Amino acid sequence: MTFWTRAAGILRVELVSADPEGALRTLNNAGITLDEIAPRGALTLEFCLRRGDYPAAQALCRKRGDSLRVLGRQGLYYAVGTLWRRKLLLAGLLFLVGLTALLPTRVLFFRVEGNRTVPTAKVLWEAERRGLSFGASRRGVRSERIKNALLDAIPELEWVGVNTNGCTAVISVRERAVSATEPEPKHQVGNIVAAMDGYILSVTVTQGTGQVEPGQAVKKGEILISGYTDCGICIQATQAEGEILAQTRRQLEAVTPAGYQKKGDITGTKRVLSLLLGKKRIFFWKDSGILEGSCDRIQEDYPLTLPGGFRLPVCLRVDTYINRESQPERLTAQEASELLKAFSARYLPERMIAGTVGQASQTILSEGGCYRLRGNYLCREIIGREKREGNGESNGQASGQSGERGAG
Repeated sequence: MTFWTRAAGILRVELVSADPEGALRTLNNAGITLDEIAPRGALTLEFCLRRGDYPAAQALCRKRGDSLRVLGRQGLYYAVGTLWRRKLLLAGLLFLVGLTALLPTRVLFFRVEGNRTVPTAKVLWEAERRGLSFGASRRGVRSERIKNALLDAIPELEWVGVNTNGCTAVISVRERAVSATEPEPKHQVGNIVAAMDGYILSVTVTQGTGQVEPGQAVKKGEILISGYTDCGICIQATQAEGEILAQTRRQLEAVTPAGYQKKGDITGTKRVLSLLLGKKRIFFWKDSGILEGSCDRIQEDYPLTLPGGFRLPVCLRVDTYINRESQPERLTAQEASELLKAFSARYLPERMIAGTVGQASQTILSEGGCYRLRGNYLCREIIGREKREGNGESNGQASGQSGERGAG
């Protein structure tokens, strides 16, 4: 039998007859081709015949009183038929064939190279926003539109190139050269003014003309060092520089609740599993009844990583919730006093340009379920702030567009 005959399907049958030779002559006279004839006994023969000839051979043998039984089936026809009956296996094979044809045309992994100061995550985030994401077409990866969009989104980059290596998109970048930081240019005219009311302790002028003396009281906004210097035949306008140390008074009012909730012993734990597919999160079951505010939460991610370190956007997330008892607690007067005084000791220096807190008068009262601190503080601090003058201003007479910043 030829290859195509076998592909169309052949049957291996067993013939039991009182006259095997006569049965073979009858089948041969009917035009039925037999192959691989082998005797298995005095009255038994085995042979192969085409799938389409079996009904006619069965009818002839039955007419003669012989028995014809199928022993096996061979050929592509029966292989496909067997596969067709196994729907799940067939679907899996078709899926694999589809993936084999589709995956080479898609981008599955990303790599950034050439960046030193720009974070890799920032480059990947901007690339995803511009269409370069998981599953993107390889044909669109090298689009000039994506490269130009990345350059516009990340000013620190001077050049961007996107190439593909298999299913990996390689984003090559070159950062702009960082020039030496130029010193901030001095403003043409600027004064140093008082940031708050105070009593002058010392004055140090390095540029400009001092307007106050030690022992003098000043108001907020008053000029301490002028940027104008009288040179006799002309007036020099410059940026005033110097250091003004003054004694100031500050007031502070702070409140803390008298009662609070303290974490107690662990009463139970619960684990919640979810699957992350890209930016979508699929919960395996609902986690109703969990209040994150009343328990601790530990989050662990297990990404799907292929050999070679290629990470797919598929991740198993395990959230562990630890429930604890909440125990009501109350602050004592001494604890509240220590807490509020420690806060004032941190807070006040942060509000100064530079300086220290001296004499303090603090009162702590318990009222309305809380402790309230009222304090007056005598401080030694730098009170000068630069005030820039714009065009058309003269000796601090600002037009409302001048700016201020901290100074000595």
